[in-house]
Amino acid sequence: MKNRITFLFLLILSMGVFAQTAACDGTLPFEEQNGLLTIEMESGIINHPNWKIDNSVSGYTGSGYIYWDGPQSFNNLSNAPIVYNIKINTPGTYRFAWHMKINMGTSNGEHNDSWLKIDADDYYGIKSGHRVIPRPACETDANNDCPEGKSELGFFKIFGNTQEWRFVANTNDGDSHRVFVTFNNPGIYKITLDARSSYCLLDRMVLRLNGISDSVAFNLSNSESSCYNGSLSIGSESNLEEIKVYPNPTNGIVNFKNLPLNSKLIISNIHGATVREYTSTSRNQIIDINDLISGIYFISTKDSKTTLLKKIIKL
Repeated sequence: MKNRITFLFLLILSMGVFAQTAACDGTLPFEEQNGLLTIEMESGIINHPNWKIDNSVSGYTGSGYIYWDGPQSFNNLSNAPIVYNIKINTPGTYRFAWHMKINMGTSNGEHNDSWLKIDADDYYGIKSGHRVIPRPACETDANNDCPEGKSELGFFKIFGNTQEWRFVANTNDGDSHRVFVTFNNPGIYKITLDARSSYCLLDRMVLRLNGISDSVAFNLSNSESSCYNGSLSIGSESNLEEIKVYPNPTNGIVNFKNLPLNSKLIISNIHGATVREYTSTSRNQIIDINDLISGIYFISTKDSKTTLLKKIIKL
């Protein structure tokens, strides 16, 4: 009983610390506003010891930049992901770029890239109307080609051949395509970075909606996007009552009240990985997460009118 009380106390304490110190570390989604999303690269969920945060090279924004000092991985992912959860409010097509520089050697062709995947409805490179998408999808898609060089598991290798800090993101390998992503609906999405080249400095990344100029989006004085910390957002056309999720903390049973019908419920861990998916079959629903390990999780659901994001603690 004593151990149980101690464990509960630590969980509640960690929840308070989490709310105060981890609100903008990538765990809660960074929220797009007015077609612009700006994220400092050091604000992601960083767990691998070979990802370093530093501030010794001037010209960065925020509190610093990140770089990989482990083995380079040119043919496959390094399995050292950094996750950035995002909330898109304005559907449409966005250009992606990041503020980066090469910090080893004098060649623009070395130490200049990282693996990147954006979970969305379309993630592609384009040049003069020619489109490329990552492998393996490109291998069977008659409407899109594969990029020159490597790509895998939905990841592009994103190049930036510059010795000076600059906003850039290309598929490159002698055939540079700018990188774009399309979100068809508002909702919660995920950006995943993985290590490829060592000592490629990554400072901040930006998604800007088509129609917003690069000069506006890439202004270094722009603040980092705020974190979405509301438990419920309901569109003006929705007649739903407030969605309720309880108990929290929970021993394993989670009750929902006033859910929209036929919406997908997604449970993800603090690293952004989806651990459960359900479809709501009634306004009031019960799910069982007894088999999940103790810790912090997020329950989200999205449709065209309603977005739910709720942090829960599994005891």
